[in-house]
Amino acid sequence: MQFGTWIAIIISAVIAFIVAGFYNQPVHWYLFILILFIGFFINTIILILKSNDE
Repeated sequence: MQFGTWIAIIISAVIAFIVAGFYNQPVHWYLFILILFIGFFINTIILILKSNDE
């Protein structure tokens, strides 16, 4: 897994929290961890699917 992909997932989670705060939505620390977990999970699935093509 590339280092840039990790940074992109973390930045997208931070942006999601900023947008949620802007619209006065509830923000909890476990939601941040859930966003990161789902991002890494989706990225892992994409890597698995790419490896089957090569």
